Amino acid sequence: MEISHVISASLHILAAVTWIGSMIYSEFGVKPALKNLGDMKAHSVSGNAMKKFSSLTWTSLIILILTGSYATYSKKDKLAPVFQEPSGTVLFIKLVLVAAMIVILFLQVFVYGPKMQSLISTATPQNQENQMEMTKTSNTAKVLSKTHLYTGIIIIILAVILSGLLEK
Repeated sequence: MEISHVISASLHILAAVTWIGSMIYSEFGVKPALKNLGDMKAHSVSGNAMKKFSSLTWTSLIILILTGSYATYSKKDKLAPVFQEPSGTVLFIKLVLVAAMIVILFLQVFVYGPKMQSLISTATPQNQENQMEMTKTSNTAKVLSKTHLYTGIIIIILAVILSGLLEK
């Protein structure tokens, strides 16, 4: 096995573990700990944590795209034609799910994160209408967050299956 493939595969796995691992930590460690703070304070802390993890998330995503592209290109003979080989079909499903994860990430970062920040802002009147909008936005963000996490876990499972198929 050539050294560039080993380095690329190692970086790919490290980036996937970093991205998915941080989501697991957030979902099962941070979020339960925030429940005692009350909605507005918990959302504020969660938003700040998301900002701190942002560079790690984007770096992981870039590494995953680059190393995944390299791996796909280097195994193109075993993957094509896509729907005639099991490995090609698994790769296609994996890539569709990766695209879904990226869309969810963009929604979280560029739509729901800023919306929640504006609702938390001291400049925003804290009234019943604001609280209802915060609850609605928060519930949507929670669904997106769980979907993002579980999609990531499915992608890891597909990656293991794909690896096994390509080793044959």
